[in-house]
Amino acid sequence: MKAFRTVTGVSTAEFEDRNSRFFGYVAHATTEEEAIDFRHSIRDAIPEASHYVSAWIMHSGAAHYSDAQEPHGTAGLPVYTVIQHSQLEDVVIVVARIFGGTLLGRGGLMRAYTKAAKYALEKAHIVMYAPSCDVLVSVEYPLYQQLSTLIADRGIQVLDTSFAGDVTIEMRVLSQDVDKTCKDIEDLCNGRVEFFVGDEQMQMVDAPPISFADYEDIDDDADLDED
Repeated sequence: MKAFRTVTGVSTAEFEDRNSRFFGYVAHATTEEEAIDFRHSIRDAIPEASHYVSAWIMHSGAAHYSDAQEPHGTAGLPVYTVIQHSQLEDVVIVVARIFGGTLLGRGGLMRAYTKAAKYALEKAHIVMYAPSCDVLVSVEYPLYQQLSTLIADRGIQVLDTSFAGDVTIEMRVLSQDVDKTCKDIEDLCNGRVEFFVGDEQMQMVDAPPISFADYEDIDDDADLDED
């Protein structure tokens, strides 16, 4: 089981360049059929757009971009390259453009479609699908604050917390970190703790947001099928 990062939900961004309006949309898709359906939904949502540029990369290895009748290489490829740079999989981006009457030129189009894709991805909720285990930890009330601090410092995802005779926290921990996490909690609590570790599964865990601070110029050498 190999870990990979993706998105959940739908994120959007909008900006204007010389009277043309660009709407970027990002969504999770596990198949090309789902990606195509998402593109169709954007057509329905913005029927006045002149172009619906799309690109996707799947965990299965499928990859695609379309210039949607923009000049060759000015739209789909920049959007696809943004996904490449983000190192996300099972993700589709659609950028709808409402033409404002002014031609942007090849460089202007490439920058505009890149910007729309980047802005939408920067707003996306990024997660990782990785081998992980759900872990229940029960401690006495006086140990709760210390345990909460350790969990927060490690960036461990808390699924639920219940307060009864003891405090029980349900966490999602990467498989590779389970043994060390349980050992450190046991040491912190001087052994006054109970664990239940669930079976290993490919599960969703939170991941850091996308940053394009070090984004470089797009690569014109991508080798993909194009509409």
